[in-house]
Amino acid sequence: MDGSALLLLKQLREFNRHPVEGISAGLIEETNPYAWNVILVGPSDTFYEGGFFKARLDFPKEYPIKPPKMKLSCHEIPYQVQNISVIKINKFEVNLANKRGDVILHVNPRINDRELVLNSAPGGNWGNEERKSLTISNGQQFNIIIMVTSQGFKIAVNNQHTADFNYRMPFTAADTVTVKGDVNLTNIQIYPGFNQYGQPLQFAMETPVPINMFPGRVLYISGRSNNNASRFEFNLLTSTYPGADVAFHFNPRFDEHEAVRNSCQGGGWGMEEKQGGFPLQPGQPFEIQIICFPEYYQVNCNQQAWFTFRHRIPYQAIQALQVKGDVTISNVHAI
Repeated sequence: MDGSALLLLKQLREFNRHPVEGISAGLIEETNPYAWNVILVGPSDTFYEGGFFKARLDFPKEYPIKPPKMKLSCHEIPYQVQNISVIKINKFEVNLANKRGDVILHVNPRINDRELVLNSAPGGNWGNEERKSLTISNGQQFNIIIMVTSQGFKIAVNNQHTADFNYRMPFTAADTVTVKGDVNLTNIQIYPGFNQYGQPLQFAMETPVPINMFPGRVLYISGRSNNNASRFEFNLLTSTYPGADVAFHFNPRFDEHEAVRNSCQGGGWGMEEKQGGFPLQPGQPFEIQIICFPEYYQVNCNQQAWFTFRHRIPYQAIQALQVKGDVTISNVHAI
């Protein structure tokens, strides 16, 4: 490995040991130190606050004599999460629609009725309404998050999961967000889109796999616990290098019949969380979903809600996923 490559690896290690707020970086390929993935988070008190941008940083072989080049990346889907803060409300609606007149998703909080009404209107023709309870009051400030997953939309109110709405037409048909009704709109945040079929990850046990997290991102981990399984663990790490902080440690323990959650910063582990039951069985297949919300992770097992874990380390700092223990993984992908 030449001097430029060694210098870049050293600088990346130093950057990850002493990260700059709002910026994270990692190698696109572990064998190529000249190409970095960079995550930029919009600074507070600016137009870009809450925004999330991906970039590629390419270094020349002559580095540091010649400077690198940065290219911001765009995504095919123009939205993933809409975060809408409103005040002085009575009734209003949020629509994901298009210029052809389709309404892919209609979100209609009815405050006086204390319910959330969901619907769609392909070709302008309304379908059957779906209703969920809603616990907000007139004049109360709150936010709504709409997340895109492989099966449908997930709607959260005040960062709490409130409803699911299965697709009635492809979400890729949406190109417009509209807000109507008795509402003072203070903010809309739109996070990056994704490949409709998800991002498959090249995976090896115990080897950190480069990945990033943002609100709306869903990790799907499919596998089977060993017949004599004692425990295994999933770790969301702040770096691919040894000694990285663990932003989220998820440790199913068959021998204790509990799932332990924790985090580790600077080599020190935090307080364990264990509530939520234990739906796993030795030797049985499973699919774990880890869904990133702005304030916490939602973890599901076999399509059933399991538990939540509030962020102790900002999700923007995550750069890798690691799996260890008595388990065989068949598929890992992210959307």
